[in-house]
Amino acid sequence: MKIRNSVKAILIHEKSLLVTTYEDQDGIYHLLPGGGQHAGETLDQTLMRECLEETGIEVNLGDLLFVRECFMDPGVHRIEFMYTCTPTSIHTDTPILNMDRKQTGISWLPLDELENHPLFPIGLRKRILAFHSGDSPSPIYLGEIT
Repeated sequence: MKIRNSVKAILIHEKSLLVTTYEDQDGIYHLLPGGGQHAGETLDQTLMRECLEETGIEVNLGDLLFVRECFMDPGVHRIEFMYTCTPTSIHTDTPILNMDRKQTGISWLPLDELENHPLFPIGLRKRILAFHSGDSPSPIYLGEIT
C-alpha cells in the first residue's frame, strides 16, 4: 500500500471559511484547499503551492490543527495534515491557475452557516467551528472521519 501525504488549509477570513467548490453527478460540494505533497517538498511548500494553484490566494502557514487518515483510493493510505492559514493578500480578480478535476471555483462559507453546507468530510465542520470558538485543543488526531 502506498502512503500519500496531503496538506489542507483552514483559512478563516471575515468570519468565512475558504473552500474549493466542486460539482459532480450528485451536485455541488466543498473541500478544504490543498493537495498532495511532491517528493522533496515540505508540507508548508506544498500547502502554499496548492492554495495558489487552486484558489489564486497566497498563504502563510499557522499551526497544525488536525491530522486525518483516509483510504478513499484503493491501495493508497492518505494522511492529511490540516493547518491554519492566513492570506498574504486576497485579490478578488486573481484567476485560478490550476483547478483540480471537477473543481468549479472557490467559495467563502460563512461560519454561522457552515453546518448547512456540503463540506467534506462532514465530521470536520464541527471541529472547525469548535476550534474557531476556542473550544478545541490542537493538534487533534481525527483518525478516519467521514
